[in-house]
Amino acid sequence: MPLARHDLAACYYEVKGADMGPAGSEFSSGIQPAMCLPNRLKSVHSRLPRINPPLLAYLLLATFAVALQPATGQNPSPSFDDLAARAAAARDQQNISLALDLYAQAEQLRPDWAEGWFYLGLLRYQANQFPQAIDGFNHLIQLQPTAVPAIALRGLCEFETADYDDSLRDLEMAVAHGAANEPRNAQIIRFHLAQLLARANRFQDALEQYKFFATEHVDSPDLSLGIGLAGIRVTTLPKDVPAQDRPLFQQAGEAGYAVLAEESERGDALFQALFSQHPSTPNLHLFYGFLLFPHDPSLAVDEFRSELGVAPANETGHAMLAFSLMITGRYAEALPEAEHAYAASPTLQMAQLALGRSLAETGEIQRGTDLLNQVLQKDPNNLEAHLGLASIYSRTGRREDALRERAVCLKLPR
Repeated sequence: MPLARHDLAACYYEVKGADMGPAGSEFSSGIQPAMCLPNRLKSVHSRLPRINPPLLAYLLLATFAVALQPATGQNPSPSFDDLAARAAAARDQQNISLALDLYAQAEQLRPDWAEGWFYLGLLRYQANQFPQAIDGFNHLIQLQPTAVPAIALRGLCEFETADYDDSLRDLEMAVAHGAANEPRNAQIIRFHLAQLLARANRFQDALEQYKFFATEHVDSPDLSLGIGLAGIRVTTLPKDVPAQDRPLFQQAGEAGYAVLAEESERGDALFQALFSQHPSTPNLHLFYGFLLFPHDPSLAVDEFRSELGVAPANETGHAMLAFSLMITGRYAEALPEAEHAYAASPTLQMAQLALGRSLAETGEIQRGTDLLNQVLQKDPNNLEAHLGLASIYSRTGRREDALRERAVCLKLPR
């Protein structure tokens, strides 16, 4: 059963004092969890939750221990102290409307009170007042640009207001700064981030986010739908998929989930069933090939060839086939596919790499070298480009250049 918003009563915060510790410290004198999660919430990691603002805030704050810095102004007036205390009491008593009113009054007296802006954002989020919640988090982030929990919560609010580009920016930033390091936080953040990445045509990045769920054995129909959309390269958000189209994406997602979970036999059986049921659907073989490639590029080659049999104009299929053949050392076979992919998309890095290495290995040294250097101009740490240059320099007697490229390869992450 999905978690509901009324679970706020299960995890609220007790404000012990208005002043907070220094940035990065524990909440020794500020916001601390006042209650433990009830038993039915302790298993949140076992399934994909819906948005649950208070639980997410609890987990984010408990995980990162991000302290709200004290204001730099003068000591607060008694009127401010009274408003802050009454706001905290109203919040603890679940009198949300009163708490919001009191926090707003307190912020009028002390606009640099970070704690007040956080709760204005959080309580408005809980009340589905997403634009107003964004405003509260904006004020907090202006005061503390590295407040990662606020950035993550703002990103989730922006998702709800259909500000998808801003949401993608915030959720990516939050994940980059550790917002998804704790598995329970990771579920709600990564699920929304994956949807946004697919919407932005970043399908492989989306599948990387979805892989977390397969690794953790977290599954749900919504998750399968999202994986299927990313795998078949559809930018529609799961919530917007027409009912008649859902079964195909759901099946594709279940097959993809199995492979991502390293259940290879089950995944293969599910994909073979898909191919039989939908023999003319584009991108199904491409999806399976992408999933196979990291484990066995030679098996991926067969899927990319099958994809081109279904959709001969699939430029991504040509590029992946060329790259896979190049990786397996089949340069002569890779060359025509690489030429095709490069002619269609000259800026596509995968096409540049496949063509550069295939040319160099089949005799066109200079053109191959130029293409590989072209890759390194935009991506100086590209391992395949450095490996290709090392091979070229070794075969053409440029020993020092070859040694330099090999040294670079040894330092690069694999």
